[in-house]
Amino acid sequence: MHGYWAKEPTADTILSFFRILALCHSAIPELDEKLVALLMKQNHQMKLHFLLQPWNLALSFLAGDQIPIRESSNCCSIIRKVAKKLGEANELMSRAGALDPIATVALPEPTVMLSMSHRPPVGIESYVKETVGYIDGGKDIIGIYGMGGVGKTTKSIQRYYSNHRLFDLVIWVVASKDCQLKKLQMDIAKSLELNTLQKSDDEPTCGDKLFKYLKNRNCLLLLDDIWEHLDLQLLGMAHSATKQGQQQQQQQQPRKAVVFTRDINSDEDVLSSDRGINSCAQDLAKECAGLPLALITVARAMSGKKSWEVWKDALHQIRDEHEWTTVCLPEDSIVMYKAFKLSYDSLENDSIKECLLCCALWPEDYEIHKFKELIPCWIGCGIICEFNVINEAFAKGCSYLETLMAASLLERSSRPHNYYEADHVKMHDIIRDMALLMVSELKGNERKWIVKAGIGLHNLPRQEEWQEAERASFMKNRILSLPEYKASTFSELSILILQYNHLTTIPPSLSASMPRLTYLDLSNCDINELPTEIGSLTELQYLNLSYTAARIWLPRQIEWLDITQQFPVCEQWWDELVRFKGRHQLSLGIAIYASNLESLNVLPNVSVWNLTMSGLSSEFQMLQWSHRLSDNLECLTIANVRGDKLMMNASVDCESSFRCLKTLIFDRIEELEKNWLNGVGFNNLRDLYINCCYKLKNVSWVLQLPCLNLLDISDCWEMEELISNIGNSNSNFGIKMLTLCHMKKLHRIAHQPLCFSYLEYMRVHDCPRLQKLPFGVEILKSRLKEIEGDRTWWDNLDWDDESTKDSLTPYFRE
Repeated sequence: MHGYWAKEPTADTILSFFRILALCHSAIPELDEKLVALLMKQNHQMKLHFLLQPWNLALSFLAGDQIPIRESSNCCSIIRKVAKKLGEANELMSRAGALDPIATVALPEPTVMLSMSHRPPVGIESYVKETVGYIDGGKDIIGIYGMGGVGKTTKSIQRYYSNHRLFDLVIWVVASKDCQLKKLQMDIAKSLELNTLQKSDDEPTCGDKLFKYLKNRNCLLLLDDIWEHLDLQLLGMAHSATKQGQQQQQQQQPRKAVVFTRDINSDEDVLSSDRGINSCAQDLAKECAGLPLALITVARAMSGKKSWEVWKDALHQIRDEHEWTTVCLPEDSIVMYKAFKLSYDSLENDSIKECLLCCALWPEDYEIHKFKELIPCWIGCGIICEFNVINEAFAKGCSYLETLMAASLLERSSRPHNYYEADHVKMHDIIRDMALLMVSELKGNERKWIVKAGIGLHNLPRQEEWQEAERASFMKNRILSLPEYKASTFSELSILILQYNHLTTIPPSLSASMPRLTYLDLSNCDINELPTEIGSLTELQYLNLSYTAARIWLPRQIEWLDITQQFPVCEQWWDELVRFKGRHQLSLGIAIYASNLESLNVLPNVSVWNLTMSGLSSEFQMLQWSHRLSDNLECLTIANVRGDKLMMNASVDCESSFRCLKTLIFDRIEELEKNWLNGVGFNNLRDLYINCCYKLKNVSWVLQLPCLNLLDISDCWEMEELISNIGNSNSNFGIKMLTLCHMKKLHRIAHQPLCFSYLEYMRVHDCPRLQKLPFGVEILKSRLKEIEGDRTWWDNLDWDDESTKDSLTPYFRE
């Protein structure tokens, strides 16, 4: 494995890696996409962590001339790419001497991080020369971290530069725990003898005044004892080390450099506090053989583990030669499999492990909708089975998702048109390969799970290739028909997934050939009718016929039925649902006309979780909801209706109406002008989509939704203002994502001030009159990550202060 690194990874590799994980905790879900080169050496009691141009190097290091890292799922191929890029990086790294390269994740700000050990003889005094070397060499942000009391103060650096002319100003301030940004701004002003800042000024105003004073000066800011994220823009350091830093220096623009110190507490420094754990961590690093994804997987599996016995057991597991001799893989892939197995075994229960393996049923790179695909699959497969109502199952599914994402075994979606993390997740290709390998190892036979998803199949595999299978996924192919099979040909098959194929018919023999089938997904196929024999599947519990026109006689044992987007819902379906006398309450997804709402309200033994309603003229203007129907809904879509008013009424004593509703969609209500919520709270609504409501004037009522995270509005052609009346509502608009598309008349969000304390993503497309953003530089104090829009729109925005545009431009994406 030496060929993958310039030198053998040092014994302290994993120690450094875990420390960086602790410092970058908020970035954990994105670790494997933001790996950069990290240099480290042991120099008496100090370790130097040297981060080279984080974002640019990360892209080139992993992708290489814009070639996607996951163009191949072969571990060896990826390792060779990493080895090549490491070789190319060596020349850049030579300035740091003989440091050992390892791969890890960079904070967005620091270009150098210095880690100090517990017992330095004279604190930072011995290392001033090396720190100064980085500053003089052009590194603009340096972080120094270590246990409290080791002598991290930057006062010595201030004294050094007081006798040099590299910087016009050298500022030294102490932040300390619980320090307020305003106090820090005033302290900086005091050190500069700048009297223009007033106690009555708010933080953005103070930031602007500091910026104006410092913008034409070369400045070094020394911040001691940082405990939390600080916005350097609001400290006047608008040109501080970004990925544009070198370009700015080349253009002779004033330089801004920052050195900060930070304590690490006993939890973050657990590896240093126990010699036994430290030794195990060193050995685990060697076992990962320098493979970045393996390091990440092991690191997340061991995160928070404070017992030496746990670390020792993990090391024993990953070194157990007997366990790995049965895995017929090349040595390179064995490394990744060991890491995955450790992470898999660290999951807290068998249900979560099974949920993870289920994710491999989808194709490579497929972005799985959490609430419409993944969690229903877990429920339908019987993994989530102990619940009284369907909403409890969804809540449990969300909990399992959080666990898998925290372990970096599932990733957030990178969908360019929808950033909000609650919609889609995906599985890294290599993790997926390891999961499928895990299945074959656990089952003792690689044919127990047959997954041939998204590979362009026109026909099912030969019978002998999958007749022993327990689960089979052929989703997203081009299969036109199914063969006739003899009775009990697939005697062990319990799960069959055929969604997104071109099937038009299902042979009558299917039920006899698969007598133990419990889960059948035929959604998004071209099937018009199912054979009556399907009703004889005595163990069938989950049936998905959404986006088909198929009809069926319901098996009594069925627990989940999805027939959304079937218009019209034929009389046979209503008859079946009314007569249904199953052993369990039926969880139903259905699309109906508004005139059928009353019939749906009175269905016995049925709980509706996903409802789509269409209607005509006035029948939609007064919707009366029963308590038992509205309280179980997770997703509601109202579409294709006529009428200028929509009033949703809660029934008597129904204050908790729609208490479980997470997603609400208004689609193609072309004449809608006004909307009322009469006693309907939507108190837990998370996502709201409004599309093609051409005459809708505003959505002021969204301020009444206390838990709203996502607001997506498109093609509302008459809307000139999003919020026209704040009224008694809280002016703090708590959404995380705002999407506005195809609205030619929209010219402002609101004429009254609104606070966007939680906004992370904003997307604007084809809204040419929207010439001013609803916030200023104060948004940088919140969670803003990205503003996406057309370049012309961004360039023509109206700003109260050009410095605001400068501050927000790094967040803009075209």
